[in-house]
Amino acid sequence: MSLLDEFPSTQRTFITEAIGRGDLLDARNHVMSRAYAPLCAYARASSLRSIASAEDLVGGFFASRFARDEYLVRWLREHPPVPLRRWLVNGLLFYARERVADERRARRATELAEPPISIESAPWRALERAWRDGVLQAACDRVSELYTREGRTDAWRLFMRHVIDGVAYPALETELAIPTASAPMITRTALRRLRAEIDAILAEEFADPVERARELNAILFDDGDAAS
Repeated sequence: MSLLDEFPSTQRTFITEAIGRGDLLDARNHVMSRAYAPLCAYARASSLRSIASAEDLVGGFFASRFARDEYLVRWLREHPPVPLRRWLVNGLLFYARERVADERRARRATELAEPPISIESAPWRALERAWRDGVLQAACDRVSELYTREGRTDAWRLFMRHVIDGVAYPALETELAIPTASAPMITRTALRRLRAEIDAILAEEFADPVERARELNAILFDDGDAAS
């Protein structure tokens, strides 16, 4: 029996499907590429920075935990479900404590401070900002690819120039030859597609649609107080 036979098919996202077909390397690489920068942001902003550089600490954590075949499966089996980012930060904290304990034994150095067990709030906010930025960028890349395949790159450019750069529609009519009257509908369509891609990415982490909606709003409207 597959390790993932117990999971409903409706919850099989990229990670669960990769693990289900035995492609652990693909699942690991997917998670590590998504999590590396946010975990480094957490390590730099937290008391963990006294142990080692953020890059060294996160790299060591990945090498230690993702060498275990069951590591991601354990996350998927958590009940109630735990967001991936919180699972990984908890894992990083446990790894840091193990690392300090090893260094104490090897160097007989009792002056090394014990890393905290609980997540620190300010570093956690730094991680969430980095994580959300990564999700938004990944979703933007997906939507951009959709428009490219459709031969409608100007529609996506209009959305980015108007929403991100704040350029008014009349100026964009001159720049992109898209009538001002058509621009609002194009923007709404692009936003709808972007929201759908963000939701699809968040489905890898949040099984609860209410939690996904809350996180999606935090990404789009920069709500730093949104719960995870």
